Amino acid sequence: MEPEVKHFEQPYALIFEYPWPDLVNPHFDQMKEDLESWLDTDFTFLSAKTRESYKRMGLHGATARMLAIAPTYEHASACNRFMIWITTFDDYCGLCTVDEVDDIHKRIIGILKGNQPLPDAHPHDKIMAQIRDEYLAVTSPEWLETFTFFMDRYIKYGMRAEAPYKTTGTFPPRNYYMIFREYSIAMYAYEPWAELGLGFVLPKEISAHPVIQRIQALTSRIMSWQNDVYSLKKEIARKGEVINLVLIIQHEENISLEKATQKVVSIHNEDVAEFVALHENLPDFGDWNDKVYQYVLYQGMMIQGLNTWYIKDTLRYHSSDQYAEKEYTRLNK
Repeated sequence: MEPEVKHFEQPYALIFEYPWPDLVNPHFDQMKEDLESWLDTDFTFLSAKTRESYKRMGLHGATARMLAIAPTYEHASACNRFMIWITTFDDYCGLCTVDEVDDIHKRIIGILKGNQPLPDAHPHDKIMAQIRDEYLAVTSPEWLETFTFFMDRYIKYGMRAEAPYKTTGTFPPRNYYMIFREYSIAMYAYEPWAELGLGFVLPKEISAHPVIQRIQALTSRIMSWQNDVYSLKKEIARKGEVINLVLIIQHEENISLEKATQKVVSIHNEDVAEFVALHENLPDFGDWNDKVYQYVLYQGMMIQGLNTWYIKDTLRYHSSDQYAEKEYTRLNK
């Protein structure tokens, strides 16, 4: 029997503000039409009721706001398909064991590196192959290599690290959580959208620079704390949720929810301040100075865009619905 779904008139206790431009892709409406069509054609392993729930999430809005600038609609379409894939995938596999995550990792990364899904593969595998091909149609193998690198880390250092805690309902230690949450939020897999949108790929000697890597980490961290605060009411209502920094701090320090929330807000604000300071004081990258500046600005715009999606577009956090997680049927069987 499914647990009763609770609905919230006011889902957020507070609203974050950011210093970056708040833009939206001009193909917003077409992206909505496409995403809803894909749900009914490619994601039929989910029940009709669950698919309708995903339509109400307005995930096209997250894509359109995080990829506000893109060379063509085809660029936006490939990202939009990834958005619905990663959201349903992360939900569907929410209670996977470590062994199952290892198997998923092998399959998904293999597909991104060129393997074809088996004929009886799960639809998520087949859709990932389609996403790979759509990305390659609008960008370079070098870009896909970067995307694959981040997807590898999302599954290996994020999903795999979460699994023992999610499957047992045990709180992870705060310090460890703050490391693996940076990966499990999956935002690293979105960060290459900045290069996709701007039409260039950073040279490896620049992307490997400690300042650029720190900015990438901060982007993911900020979006992690943003999500942990915005999803708080939903996760409390679901009961047994342990993957949330507010709840972990409340549990470890035995303090009120309000005080724990303020501690997370402070961590978030410190990360934003560091991001802004680094952006304003980038190292000298020679002929690449302007492009690196635009790349970092785009990362900030992605944070702002996702924030606007929470506020304007989605109903995902307006109830305690578990979405695809409740329909998981053991991917490896």
